Amino acid sequence: MSKKEINGYESKMKTESRPSIYQFHDPILFLNEWFIYLKKLKTQFTINDLAKKSEISPANLSLILSRKRPLTEKSFQKMINLIHLDSTEKKYLNHLRIIDQSENSELRMEALNQIVKICKNKSLNSNDYKVFEYLTKWYYVAIFEMFNLDQMQLDPNWIQKKLIKKISLLEIEQCIEFLKVHGYVTQNKNGKWQQVEAHMDCRDGIFKLSLGEFHRQMLNLASYSIDAVKREDRFIMGQTMALSKEDFMKVKEIVESAILQINEVNKNTKKRTEIYQIEIATFPLAFENLEKDQDE
Repeated sequence: MSKKEINGYESKMKTESRPSIYQFHDPILFLNEWFIYLKKLKTQFTINDLAKKSEISPANLSLILSRKRPLTEKSFQKMINLIHLDSTEKKYLNHLRIIDQSENSELRMEALNQIVKICKNKSLNSNDYKVFEYLTKWYYVAIFEMFNLDQMQLDPNWIQKKLIKKISLLEIEQCIEFLKVHGYVTQNKNGKWQQVEAHMDCRDGIFKLSLGEFHRQMLNLASYSIDAVKREDRFIMGQTMALSKEDFMKVKEIVESAILQINEVNKNTKKRTEIYQIEIATFPLAFENLEKDQDE
């Protein structure tokens, strides 16, 4: 491609509606949208041309783009330098690929961490960042709920003394700033800070990973409370049993019904003095043809 052609191509890239990778959670959806964009810029661009240059067979590339075959690290590295993304966009896309494809929960969480860092560095107002920050630090949720307490004091020292597990004053200050900046709490006309019903973008992948980490932390706190909290101030109960899949679904319905009833208690409470986490865990210990859900 001549210098004149390159300049013309880059100029056209600026005028066409360029898909922003930072608005995507699905790497395959992005690639399909991106290839449509490239076709508009460069009429001779074809999937076959990309396949030939990347040494991926057209059939294999077609299967990847139709989700019938995973986008492996090997295939990703073969094509990534041919599709005109900058270095940060390439990293972001690869992190999305890891979240979407990897079966290793630690690798997926690290990829999510890197996505959040990119969003912060680029000052992107990303829901991913908010969801991740809120759900993967247990005390963010606890402090947010403390704004419902009758005697709530917006004082890090007061908050620190109330939490079941000690965290630093700096962490508490950062949490309060996060809740204010992102609209989780606001001041009423009397100057009192109170909760705002915050919206979370609950899309698969990003949200499910963050939620999974939240439950891991809460279950760890449940274990911690066995020694740290008086018996009368906690309630940890469980039962191991053999069930059919059909009976498990009945148990699930009972638990969901119980949660709805608990929410009604919460709505109608007249006095708010404590913060409780209601965590009900039902999962297989031994299961015919056990399939792990790697997203949670």
